[in-house]
Amino acid sequence: MGESRQGESALITRCREGDSDAIRQLVRQYEAPIFHLIWRSIGNVEDARDLTQETFVKAIRAIATFDLDRPFRNWIFRIATNLAIDHLRRRRLRTVSIDVDPGDEAHGSMRAPLLIDPGDRPDETHARARLSERLARLVAQLPPDYRTVVHLRHHDQLSYEEIAQVLGIPLGTVKARLHRAHHRLRALWTGEEEEESGTPPPIDGSGFAEEGE
Repeated sequence: MGESRQGESALITRCREGDSDAIRQLVRQYEAPIFHLIWRSIGNVEDARDLTQETFVKAIRAIATFDLDRPFRNWIFRIATNLAIDHLRRRRLRTVSIDVDPGDEAHGSMRAPLLIDPGDRPDETHARARLSERLARLVAQLPPDYRTVVHLRHHDQLSYEEIAQVLGIPLGTVKARLHRAHHRLRALWTGEEEEESGTPPPIDGSGFAEEGE
């Protein structure tokens, strides 16, 4: 177990003991990633804020069941993802399930616009930022299941295996969704009409930890 994992395990142990400072620290660490994961999945800011709060409430209440030998990020991401999926089902949005394995990752070039190399010249950085903004608008047009795997893979840098664990789906399904998401993005990128999509607001530290128990 690495030093960072040991530190997180100690923090979680304090949370289990009801240490309010530890709970607030855990919330601060994961608040923004969880909010953006949910927002990308459901596309509604206010609902994403509510579901982020609900994620932490559920996580703190169930933290005694967490296996300290496993990554906490994957565990809490799964709670957030399940809440987002339940929310979408309640809204009766169409979901997508693909159970075929396309093989190894294809079309990895789609990752390029998502990342900005800090070594770029200012003009290159600006150009890449504009590409990233455009790609974000296109990702917002994907079905919720596709948006989620794209976000977990390219924003949170999770491996295929970690995504499968977070979502509770087969590894082949993860690969299939990413493959088809990349295919749709390429089609949108090369000519289909773009739709406007909002920009997620900053997290305002609204005190999620205060409603733990």
